[in-house]
Amino acid sequence: MLLEFAMKAVTLFVGLFITAPLACVVPKKHNLFLFIGGKDGRFRDNAKYLYLHLYRSKRDHIEFYFLTENRKVFADLRKHHLPVVLYPKLSTFYLMLRASVLIVDNFTWIYGRKYQFFLKAFTVQLWHGCSIKSLGLDNSFVQETLKPLWRRMLYAVIGRFPRYDLLLSTSKINTERIFTPAFKFKEIIESGYPRNDVLLTDADALDLIGTDTDVMEKAAERKKNGTKILLYAPTFRDTGQGDDFLEKKAIDLAALDEFAAQNHLCVVFKIHPFREFEADFGRYANLLKYDDNGDVYPLLPLVDLLITDYSSIFFDFLYLDRPIVFFPYDLEKYIREDRNLKYDYNWVTPGPKCTNQTDLQALITKCIAADEDTYRRKRREIFDMSFSHKTGCAAERILQIIEERNSLSPAIGLTASKHSKT
Repeated sequence: MLLEFAMKAVTLFVGLFITAPLACVVPKKHNLFLFIGGKDGRFRDNAKYLYLHLYRSKRDHIEFYFLTENRKVFADLRKHHLPVVLYPKLSTFYLMLRASVLIVDNFTWIYGRKYQFFLKAFTVQLWHGCSIKSLGLDNSFVQETLKPLWRRMLYAVIGRFPRYDLLLSTSKINTERIFTPAFKFKEIIESGYPRNDVLLTDADALDLIGTDTDVMEKAAERKKNGTKILLYAPTFRDTGQGDDFLEKKAIDLAALDEFAAQNHLCVVFKIHPFREFEADFGRYANLLKYDDNGDVYPLLPLVDLLITDYSSIFFDFLYLDRPIVFFPYDLEKYIREDRNLKYDYNWVTPGPKCTNQTDLQALITKCIAADEDTYRRKRREIFDMSFSHKTGCAAERILQIIEERNSLSPAIGLTASKHSKT
């Protein structure tokens, strides 16, 4: 414990008195962009797809790299001849100090003492989803932890809640209700999400980097043979372990496997990467477990029905206009102990709801076997509310804005809703 505290104190000292001063005096390279993915630099979500779009668009006037601590991600990107750097390395430290633009889509990018390197960079927060729950500074638990002055000072030093130069929202109501209370920012723009562009096109080899290709191939083969593909994608609980659907006995995997066999279904489980999930899926012929840390978006076009709870994935699934079943087996507890909800749950969720497996299977039968879909109009209502831009090309739109703000290239034919916050 004492050694761990000493190490943290040393790294804090280095960040404050070495890295921060260097970040202020080392000249920036005007056209150098760095991207950082979630967790330890995973290749997924909006940072991944904006990075890939920049690569494909062949903007020779921009030098860019994906920064990762994960050696597998590093090797995968190198294998595809994509620009990538490994952290921590001396050469990477220098690039970080020189970068003029930092693009992230999460809070965890600061982990590993990265914040001070980018004190003078233009920072872009893409975030990773619309939300029905409170985020960041709008989270009551965070507000409680910020009451002591010493913690506010510590968070300021480590960059726990930095002020972003540019923040991405998806619609006017999300700007006002979700993102403005949750983040500090200088400017907010409304656009689609880069990760949703892949829902409107055919995924290529680069899009498949960071995915669970084994599960995707199995799902594609079964779909070709007439099997319906279901995706169960719950979010995590702030209260930690002991709250997942198995420990709460919300789902019996053996019973679900039997139900799937009887109805020609295949259920893919995609668990949130914040969870530690243990189950032997090899025992079940009709259940597949997707890599917890994998990018699931190239799988979504194969999915006939989504099952979720409070996850933002259902907003993105609206692009495909397919049935969604909501399974909030712990709704009262979630609202009481995990997160405040920013919308009325029953209103904002465009699909039937249930809290036990018997009802869940009955709703699946209605939506899939009986082809009964009575929520099309409601899905359209929530889709229109959630996304101001629905036609794709989100990555190009955002990239043009970043270029314009950094005087790299004029934005041509671009309209974006903008708000300012000081």
